[in-house]
Amino acid sequence: MANPRIFAYIIASVGPKYKLRGTVPWVKDGKVFFGPCKKRMRPEVRKGDYIMGISPAGVGTQRRVLLWMRAEGPITFAQAYARGESDRLFRIARGNAIHVRPKKGVHHVTGNADTYEHIPHATHSSDWRTDIKGKRDAFLVGMTGSWAASQDGPVVTEELVELLREGITWRGHATLQNPLTENPRGKHALLTGNAARSVIEWVPEPTKRLRSSPSRTTCCHRKCSCE
Repeated sequence: MANPRIFAYIIASVGPKYKLRGTVPWVKDGKVFFGPCKKRMRPEVRKGDYIMGISPAGVGTQRRVLLWMRAEGPITFAQAYARGESDRLFRIARGNAIHVRPKKGVHHVTGNADTYEHIPHATHSSDWRTDIKGKRDAFLVGMTGSWAASQDGPVVTEELVELLREGITWRGHATLQNPLTENPRGKHALLTGNAARSVIEWVPEPTKRLRSSPSRTTCCHRKCSCE
């Protein structure tokens, strides 16, 4: 943990009681998958980096941490789909966290949407090409110890907000009510060095982890942070 990095963002697709409604993050048997959304952030995540997802405004009376994952090395969506041949969880993730697959009979080229096709009924049916174009062809999986939660996720505190301010590069004021400012859409904070170490030390274990997400969850509101 010599040079830890933490990417923090707001998870917009959250329903009553902090229930995760989208496909990012998506969980099966405790395994955390991070697929289509956050297309500006995903390509920057490297092996060993952390991702923190915080509940949005208007859900519950307090902001909560709903995602804490440490990323395995990024793989392409084609590689993620192929792992479903031998890995049950990746196979179940097809059509959920994995929303595209390589075209049959076509030489696959990383980052080239013409060599992919959308999986029927999966999310982002109209704009999936932009999800995987170029360096965005990056699918993330959480290492052991990663978790997602709902109403049992840790409550955001003043201490965490103060640390998050270190990674905010846009205009706005971070508060308990708006931990990543009033306008976090399409943005993410990047914490490094001592601030990142302090956040890692701060993160508590949720009272209860999310075991599995619903299958075929296609909800992805336009207000979400897909960018």
